[in-house]
Amino acid sequence: MLEKYNPESYNHQYCTVNGIRMHYIDENPSSNQALMLIHGWPDLWFGWREQIHFLVELGYRVIVPTPRGIGETDAPEDPNAYNCKEVCNDFVKLLDFLELPTVTMIGHDWGGFFALKFALFYPERTKAVTSFCTPYIAAGPVRLTLEQIVQGLPSFGYQLYLITPEATKELDTYTRDFFNVAFRPTAEITRLLVDPTTTKIVEGREKIARSEKVPEAVMDYYVKTYQKSGFRGSLNWYKQMENNWELLHAMDQTIKRPTLITIADKDRALPMSMAVGMESFIPDLEKHTVEDSGHWILWEQPEQCNKILTEWLIKQNIVPTHA
Repeated sequence: MLEKYNPESYNHQYCTVNGIRMHYIDENPSSNQALMLIHGWPDLWFGWREQIHFLVELGYRVIVPTPRGIGETDAPEDPNAYNCKEVCNDFVKLLDFLELPTVTMIGHDWGGFFALKFALFYPERTKAVTSFCTPYIAAGPVRLTLEQIVQGLPSFGYQLYLITPEATKELDTYTRDFFNVAFRPTAEITRLLVDPTTTKIVEGREKIARSEKVPEAVMDYYVKTYQKSGFRGSLNWYKQMENNWELLHAMDQTIKRPTLITIADKDRALPMSMAVGMESFIPDLEKHTVEDSGHWILWEQPEQCNKILTEWLIKQNIVPTHA
């Protein structure tokens, strides 16, 4: 039986797709209505723990892949192997393996970025697409480095540290302390992620206890998983700004599928201002804002997220049917 906070109770599966061994969760595989949930960083499939059981109870098939570079999925050595097209290719090959012609893509954080890009690259495989926290931003006509992007979006400043070898070493060394800092509801955040003086996240700073909003068993699973895999692979996502621009800037960047984007009003990483103007590239767009939520919207405000998502799925007639 599926137990929300017990990772071993989920249906863990593995396959070889696009040259890598991929881990994924596959719940209620007999359902005729499949949803693919994509997580971000430094998350795991378990970040959807408040949604998986809820959606299964409604009759959906819920597939939650672990993207390349994280957990039990392979982490290629070449940093260039983590561009958005390669990640989306993994997902489309997973659909081929599962013999699913189309799917509804649902993402959070980097997962929202990948879900939206999947709809762009593979509209024929996408019924509809949803992103929590991550707005849709089309690639501009001019190539920008991460340093230049941070000048315009100071909230991305922490990423300049994440692309360094020092960040990988620090997070591999202080994994539990890092998650105690990172996984906090907005009301409990009292300091910047990266210390502006030392440019460190944990090292040399006062330790912070685990938030009560994150059950101990959940935190233990994250720590165990990242201690085994390390952070090298996943941090390559942050090194793709210029590679992703090369893939995207010359193509039509209009999302041609029904799209739902839900923003958190107190998200420090992805502020609400970033969501302005998305209608120019998404003709069929529905937007929502969840109040009193920070970046971890899926478990900070799960009831609101689940309500917004299911009402939108019904509007799109994406509902399970019974034979």
